Amino acid sequence: MTAERYEIDNATIQRLAEELGIDGIGVTTADPFEDTREHLTNYRESGHESGFEHPELEERVDPRLTWPNAQSIIAIALAYRTEQYVGAKKPEGLRGQMSVYAWGMDYHHVLKQKLDLLGQRLQELLGRPVEIYNTVDTGPLVDRAVAQRCGIGWLGKNCSIITESHGSWVFLGQLVTDVRIEPNEPSPPPQCGDCPDLCLKACPTKALVNPFMTDSSKCLSYITQMKGFVPEEYRAKFGRRLWGCDTCQVVCPKNKDVSFGTTIEFHPEPEYAFPDLMRLLDLSNKQFRREYGTSAAAWRGAKVMQRNAIIALGNMRETQAIPRLLQLLQEDERPEIRGTTAWALKKIDPDATREAVFQAYEREQHPEAKQEMLWAVP
Repeated sequence: MTAERYEIDNATIQRLAEELGIDGIGVTTADPFEDTREHLTNYRESGHESGFEHPELEERVDPRLTWPNAQSIIAIALAYRTEQYVGAKKPEGLRGQMSVYAWGMDYHHVLKQKLDLLGQRLQELLGRPVEIYNTVDTGPLVDRAVAQRCGIGWLGKNCSIITESHGSWVFLGQLVTDVRIEPNEPSPPPQCGDCPDLCLKACPTKALVNPFMTDSSKCLSYITQMKGFVPEEYRAKFGRRLWGCDTCQVVCPKNKDVSFGTTIEFHPEPEYAFPDLMRLLDLSNKQFRREYGTSAAAWRGAKVMQRNAIIALGNMRETQAIPRLLQLLQEDERPEIRGTTAWALKKIDPDATREAVFQAYEREQHPEAKQEMLWAVP
């Protein structure tokens, strides 16, 4: 494709990004991502998938299998670590902690709005109907592969896209279109240099099995979102975490002294950043969605967050939580809540709670929950 055949040049795309408050933007063709196929195949065969991935490998490689008329893909990045992050203080009380990406409004909505506006501007510029499809986390394409080929940033050993201005503290989204747009040069190969694998060494669960390779099934960002019982081997690794994990980004040298984002929707909301653990336990699902519904951590509903809050209380060994935990042990209808509560009570004060857990054990019908109570059996 020659330059004169492009319907929109790259300078125009950069100008639109600036006008719309987009921190990073780049363009690539809709040609297949052939160099991604081998990585995805190895990832699957190694058993490293979490289950959140799009199931059809070829659709992840070839955009035109999903969008037959696709000509170009625009990748955008929005930085979410704003200057207000530095001054964010944990409120009083027993508090858990969310990953920084969930401290503000749900990024899916924020990026989708930016992409919708960008699509509208493309149509205005061309004066004709334009096919536009935008995806944020939910489409078949591999976000990081698209961002790298669009020149947004390069892939770090921690498997995050690292941008020059904002490090890896960015959200990624794509707009697929039938418009022929001048592409950017791809980002350079990984620039981790002589870093002594700090992210791999710091990962709490050793989910970073090799540079540039994650076992997603072991990653706390996945485990905090999974349904059912959290495997016991990971519970202590939660610490106070309720949702996600930032460790591999915090230790990355490339994230030092990067620019803050300016998207006001990502300014930290204290109750999103540091939820009150005891209050979380008292919320109905309806109340939870009303209070946390605009957070990226709300989509799983109250049950997963309440289970994680119980794990956090166990890790904190908070004796003041015992009365409420005993109530959950005796009354809650959800087996993963009853079982996780029994585990937490053992962590907090096994001597004081053994009899109550044993009584719950004798009533319990769910096999996994019952197993969690076995420690109290004389």
